Amino acid sequence: MLPSPVFTSALLVALFAAGCHHHDQSESDTSRGGTEPPRPADTQPGTFTGTLRGSTAAVGGETTGWRLTGDNQTGGIDVDVSKVRERAKELDGRRVTVAGKMTTRHWPERGDTQVLVADRIDEATRKDAGAAPGR
Repeated sequence: MLPSPVFTSALLVALFAAGCHHHDQSESDTSRGGTEPPRPADTQPGTFTGTLRGSTAAVGGETTGWRLTGDNQTGGIDVDVSKVRERAKELDGRRVTVAGKMTTRHWPERGDTQVLVADRIDEATRKDAGAAPGR
């Protein structure tokens, strides 16, 4: 005796459903043209030298309000001055050396953005003049 068409159809649907794979959000999506998830920023302490500027604006307010631009460079990096706000205000527009750690902020419009979290800000000395731009 042959199986009924209803039984065969039900069996095929069950096999199809068992073969489906739930896509976990934590998995890489390279099979459909996506990219690997971003890697964490270097969190080792470092020093960066350049011109510190406050009152920076960005789309949707997605900024720390402060940027450090390396010598003879454009753009720069966002700086979180929350730990040293008064010192940052004193040195706004000047050439400084910022000591801190890099981190990643997740903003809806700008996406993952590197931010330097400042632990200390000092006016740059003459010997800093030979430092690599931005570092």
